[in-house]
Amino acid sequence: MAIAALVLWTLTVALGVYLLITSTRVTRDPETLDDARDSVTAGASAVGGAPAAARVVRPPARPQDRFDPPSLREAKDEPMPGLRALAEFTHPALAVTGFGFWVAYTLVRDDIFGVIGFGVMLGAIAAGISWALTNGRAAKRGDTDALAFSPRVLIFHIAGAAITLLLAALITAKV
Repeated sequence: MAIAALVLWTLTVALGVYLLITSTRVTRDPETLDDARDSVTAGASAVGGAPAAARVVRPPARPQDRFDPPSLREAKDEPMPGLRALAEFTHPALAVTGFGFWVAYTLVRDDIFGVIGFGVMLGAIAAGISWALTNGRAAKRGDTDALAFSPRVLIFHIAGAAITLLLAALITAKV
């Protein structure tokens, strides 16, 4: 049974690597941006004559933020700055670590390795969910560093992780 979970975990990892390799950055179509900019500028000139860039309302800069680069200002505006980058690193790192403990459990059959592997897998899944949520929010905002994944492969990756979690839970609980 542990070998079946190991094989399924391997397939899930392979799908995850495939997702990362084939992912694309979310970009906005330049023509769509130009059309939207032109319509906003035309509307602004018809209403008050002010250019569209001058009508953007931004919160006042704090005195200590005036020398911050734009990327840092944007990161400070996120609900939790750096969460997406942290989850993007943590999900694969925890998955590889948990996989290593599960390999050790499969080879040695010491229960502590199985429990540690299961616990680390729970952390990897939590980091993956966090990454997906923050990446989705960033894509909706139009951030250029958000990733777009193939939905079919993503569903297989999630299903593989769920089945692996179920198998690992049954094995560690000795059911």
